Amino acid sequence: MNFWDSFSSDICERFQRLVDLLISSPHNLTSVKDREKAMIIHIEDSLLAFEGRKLEGSYIDIGSGGGIPGLVLAIAFPETEWVLVDSITKKVREIERFSSILSLSNVTAVASRIEEYSKESSRFDGAVMRAVARGDVALELAAPLIERGGVIYLYKGPGWEDEKRFAFLASAKLGLQFRDEMSYRLSDGSSRKLVIFKKVSETPKGFPRKPGMASKFPLGEK
Repeated sequence: MNFWDSFSSDICERFQRLVDLLISSPHNLTSVKDREKAMIIHIEDSLLAFEGRKLEGSYIDIGSGGGIPGLVLAIAFPETEWVLVDSITKKVREIERFSSILSLSNVTAVASRIEEYSKESSRFDGAVMRAVARGDVALELAAPLIERGGVIYLYKGPGWEDEKRFAFLASAKLGLQFRDEMSYRLSDGSSRKLVIFKKVSETPKGFPRKPGMASKFPLGEK
């Protein structure tokens, strides 16, 4: 069966509409202006990572940018609830506009540094991060926001092999445990990975550190 055949015509139309919105946005949300390439890079990549998986509950997309992958997954799994966080207000306003046009009642967009947002946020069943930060930095930002037993999904490319040791060192300090590394290939031949960590114990107080500290002094290098 064709990958796209697993989605209804309504959902596929929403994916296509989202790509059109991304490409036409005046805020330069994507450097990819070719519709077919954008479908592969933004929609196919977001979805293939979760092929065969069932998402339920509440999720946060950290550093969502133009709403990828959060909006894509909110469309694909309408029974889930999503909070998409980005520090750049104009991007968050575009996410809100896209959500309204696409009639996505399961999406909330927030303009905030994630280090600040985590102080006041409730906890989520899972987090996704795509093209945001190196593994150890990403895990520090996500771990405090996840319920014990929850999952962090990191979208990664071939560079994961060079950064995984940093992520593994950081995970032990954050109450996380590596669970899986799923490889997949996009229709343009690109190799991708979905890396999964589970929260097995409470993240120590003090995480995430103040804005910028996770990147300046990465846990994986301490």
